[in-house]
Amino acid sequence: MRIDLAPAIVLHRRAWRDTSLIVEALTRDHGRIAAVAKGARRGTSRWRGLLEPLSQVTLSWAGRGELYTLRGVEYERQIPLSGNALMGALYASELVMRLTARDDPHTPIYHSLCALLDTMGHGAPAIMVLRFFERDLLDELGYGLTLETAADGAPIRAERIYRWDADEGFVSADRPAPHGAPRVQGATLQGLAGGRLVERAQLHEARTLMQAALAPHIGAKPLKSVATLQAMQQFAAPRTPASTDDRPAEDDS
Repeated sequence: MRIDLAPAIVLHRRAWRDTSLIVEALTRDHGRIAAVAKGARRGTSRWRGLLEPLSQVTLSWAGRGELYTLRGVEYERQIPLSGNALMGALYASELVMRLTARDDPHTPIYHSLCALLDTMGHGAPAIMVLRFFERDLLDELGYGLTLETAADGAPIRAERIYRWDADEGFVSADRPAPHGAPRVQGATLQGLAGGRLVERAQLHEARTLMQAALAPHIGAKPLKSVATLQAMQQFAAPRTPASTDDRPAEDDS
């Protein structure tokens, strides 16, 4: 099999043997692929600097099985990100790697990741745009949340408080629910469904909800991007003799 000039986003890369890289990329039309970029770590490589994580590129590859051979790379662009936006983009990339299978096309996920990078590159806060990316990712993979109606079929009402039950959906907060089931305002669910979350309380409710919804699909192995962010927060957190709370400060992703 040979594929030429496929639009893609580089998700991850790692060293392979002495001079090469294994590149994981999400392509628009062919799903997530892994390919060997032979000699890419040499100083004289024609691909040097073209395969950075989060770069948007066009790739050509050939081969069979799960590990292809990269034949060509054309650099398109890389949106400059820093701080929470960069950590949020790396988190989104790791979600794609963890939740998608190789060679399984998911064009909507590719477009959602492009939109995430664009909006954060224009200054949209990670804590907001990541919730919509998570929502769309779960929808595309068949694990989406029913945000418009409660478990009993009634429309979600903005003024009501709900709990999310993984088996049933959203139930009234006064009903029994599994221990630790997230509480969420109806207004938050409406905002998540409609693509508009502006109040800080709603943003944090949406984050807690999406973390709970993603957890069964991520598995027990922690996400590296989350662990890195927590370590950075612990390192940066000011410590005073009077402080007894060693929890990391709340992040904005």
